[in-house]
Amino acid sequence: MDFEDKFSPKIRQQKKERKIKSLNDRSKYKKTDLKKPPVFAPPALPRGRVISVLSEGVFVENEGIGSLCEIKGALKKGRSRQKNLICVGDYVYFDPQKKIIEAIEPRTTILSRADHLRQRKEQLLAANVDQVLICVSVAFPVIKPNLIDRYIVACLKQKMRPVLVVNKIDLSSPPYLEELLEVYEELDIPVCKISTINNYGIEDLKNLMKGHTNVLTGQSGVGKTSILNAITKGNFRVREVMAKTEKGAHTTTTSLLIPLKSGGYCIDTPGIKSFGLFDLDKKEVEPLFKEIHKAGKKCSFSPCSHTHEPNCAVKKGLEKGKIALTRYQSYLSLMEGIREDYE
Repeated sequence: MDFEDKFSPKIRQQKKERKIKSLNDRSKYKKTDLKKPPVFAPPALPRGRVISVLSEGVFVENEGIGSLCEIKGALKKGRSRQKNLICVGDYVYFDPQKKIIEAIEPRTTILSRADHLRQRKEQLLAANVDQVLICVSVAFPVIKPNLIDRYIVACLKQKMRPVLVVNKIDLSSPPYLEELLEVYEELDIPVCKISTINNYGIEDLKNLMKGHTNVLTGQSGVGKTSILNAITKGNFRVREVMAKTEKGAHTTTTSLLIPLKSGGYCIDTPGIKSFGLFDLDKKEVEPLFKEIHKAGKKCSFSPCSHTHEPNCAVKKGLEKGKIALTRYQSYLSLMEGIREDYE
């Protein structure tokens, strides 16, 4: 085989297919490895929470004291489908003298997405949160219903509460805005309208966040930095934590866990352009769309894809206006976009 043959598209594709097959092959593992993982036994070390993950290390806080730690080498061993081993919000056990993280506590919830470069890798965004603030704006950039619905699906799958935060309400709203927001209100998803320019709705947002571990997320440009500043105004401990990370008053390149004066936490995350759902099975999609799942029980065929089958109750609901077109389009987009190798 000469040099050109070795790097031909066909050869590269064959290598890629062999690698994917190897990743999915469980035969190389012992049968004991396929059983449920053992109950986590925390080591006799201080328990801390990951405040930020930086290029120089993991910033861990324990009883108000921060430590810049490294991850124990043994934790890095083994093949993993996760792009990052640790993320903001994780509870860890660490050696305060050696500054080494010895163990990561099992997570109760995870907000993650498919890595935009390697779809087979999971990018962890935040851990151990119970409420996700999906930040959008009335303009600049415009609201993307498909992106909102993807976040909602991710929340419901992990049993986290989604909250829709609509920023820049002081600007001229598009004519369809109220109708779109009503769709989510009817699904029992809280909608909080705010403006960081005149502080409209900020107190309502603070009350929604109180006592929760929140993660602030959304596409770039919606004003998350301004929202964060409005929420944490006067929180001197926040300034101290930010100073310790040496990232200034705010950063858009790394996530950061911030304690709130009113109680609870807020995790800030970098803005994104897309949100690919990781390891989502087609069978999981319909139940995560509440109104489609409810209507789907009356379909003539079971299972029904709600695309081409006759006497489809979902399509009838769409025609009668009982199911929003934006939600149906989001459902179709997810169903069509799920990779075959995840089925």
